[in-house]
Amino acid sequence: MSFGELMAHASEIKFLAIKRALDEHETEPEYARQGVDGYYQQVIEPLFKPFSRVPDPAGYQPMIDDLSAAMHDLSGGHIDQDPIDKNPYLANPTLEKIHTASDYLQDWSGQAAMQFKQKFLDPFPAISANQFILTAILKAALEAHQAMWSKTRDDIDKIAHATMDAFDNKCCDKNTWNVTFTVLSSIGATAAAILTVATEGAAAPLALQVIGAAAQVGAVLPPENVPDPPKGGGETALQIINSMKTAIDQLTQAVAGQEAQVAKHIAAVTTLVGSNPSYFVSARPALASVPEGEITGSAGLGESN
Repeated sequence: MSFGELMAHASEIKFLAIKRALDEHETEPEYARQGVDGYYQQVIEPLFKPFSRVPDPAGYQPMIDDLSAAMHDLSGGHIDQDPIDKNPYLANPTLEKIHTASDYLQDWSGQAAMQFKQKFLDPFPAISANQFILTAILKAALEAHQAMWSKTRDDIDKIAHATMDAFDNKCCDKNTWNVTFTVLSSIGATAAAILTVATEGAAAPLALQVIGAAAQVGAVLPPENVPDPPKGGGETALQIINSMKTAIDQLTQAVAGQEAQVAKHIAAVTTLVGSNPSYFVSARPALASVPEGEITGSAGLGESN
């Protein structure tokens, strides 16, 4: 594909449309006001310009790599793979040191010691696992967005080439010009990722719906309210350009639908995390609320034998 030449393609399409209209002495009502040149000057390049500015998929990779690195840091071994794309993650030895903390604190007694064990040490594996899953979900969403823009670039380039081909074939049959949007199959969905109960009194584990790039997760999400990919072409310049316009309009709808899918899933994840912070963040230590004068008492730091 040649997305980098998209605006050059638009200029070529404008030239071909003007040439076809003039060579064939086309007389269309649309030309009456500004002439053939003026009409196509205002119609063609503005349709392609917004697509020439879509995000570069490569720009997502540093953020994806950062989240992957965070997953390596959060991997405690009890979850040994990405829950979305199933890539393996080795356990981070640093996290394993948390299991030996209780041994070092055997001689510590009092309220603070009990609370530290119950509210921090015991839930730590679950909280770190949930943070690992949440990070994987965010990474998958970025990969979905990355895939969406990559396919969008392919699709708009495909429309440009199909239009130029239609002009090259003077007797083009409109039924032979068929554009299929790959953006409609760029985003996939997986089953819910289950979060581990990390605190006392929780009713049941929570589930987060996951969205990602289809290449990673497989099952393609059905497009929402997007017409079938267009068939176009035609014999006159105006027929070919109108077919191109229809294709671009439908591609715009397809991209908006896919982006809405990603946004909907991220909004759901954000709501769930905001409603259940104890699944992801250790409880605030009661010691933080102890008055300064009592910090060394039994209600504070307690005692060490």
